[in-house]
Amino acid sequence: MHARHPRSGGTARNHRHRRPTGRGTRIVTRSLLALTGIGVVVASGLTMVSLSGAASGGHRSVVVFGDSYYSTPDAPALQRPCAQSEHNWPRLAEERTGVTVHDWSCGGATSASLLDRVKESLVAGDLGQDTGTVFLSVGGNDFAHQDAVRGGTVDDLEGRRDIVLANVSTAVGIIRATAPGARLVMSSYLPSTVGPYVCRTAGPVQGVSLPVYDPDLDAVEAYISETMALAAQQHGADFVDLRAAAEGNSTCSPVGSRFVSGEQDGAADVLMAWHPTQAGAVFMADSLIPHFAD
Repeated sequence: MHARHPRSGGTARNHRHRRPTGRGTRIVTRSLLALTGIGVVVASGLTMVSLSGAASGGHRSVVVFGDSYYSTPDAPALQRPCAQSEHNWPRLAEERTGVTVHDWSCGGATSASLLDRVKESLVAGDLGQDTGTVFLSVGGNDFAHQDAVRGGTVDDLEGRRDIVLANVSTAVGIIRATAPGARLVMSSYLPSTVGPYVCRTAGPVQGVSLPVYDPDLDAVEAYISETMALAAQQHGADFVDLRAAAEGNSTCSPVGSRFVSGEQDGAADVLMAWHPTQAGAVFMADSLIPHFAD
């Protein structure tokens, strides 16, 4: 949720095209989001192996809306509109499946600015009758997540949730009116925390620091996840609980297997501090590819 980079206008540079070539495999498990009781889909760890190199055959195009947890900024990406990395999950998914993925994720996006991206995708012709699947994940900037990961306090969680739900509802209305046959999929965020603990800096144990007790951060991340689950429930969308599926792969995991990095520590897996690592982007692709509609 890269809050330091301004939202840019939609251009042809913000999306990519590839022709479909084959059919993909779907392996998912079902679970319940304990705090809300909402039915969700949790990606199985088997998908990382099963979907590598999968082809896509009859899949229609995919459109992706999200903030920097989807755009996954790295250093080169900061020079591009919306800070989209060449290694983010939409591009990985397109490369693996051959499905055309229009990436409208944007570093710094809020639930309000997401509406601009949806409208821009219409003008570009990326969202329409031929769209097969729409992915949507937002809220981290609304909930000041980048302050929370550094120890800040986030107030008025209920008020922030109301704003996110209202803006997502507006976005869904536009999407459903324009692409009525598309599957709508919402997802939560990869976790910075493992339980109420976070590892903020580099350290002597496999590249990470000793865990710091931070139940407030864990609560904020849970709240963001639950907000997206509620939005999915309200609009009859699929919900992919990446936070639950990635449990145990946090900032406190060893370099190379952690899905989110702490502060910049020079490790090769860091694309940007407090954002998905390359392993995290791969995990997201493996988790979300099974939801591509035929």
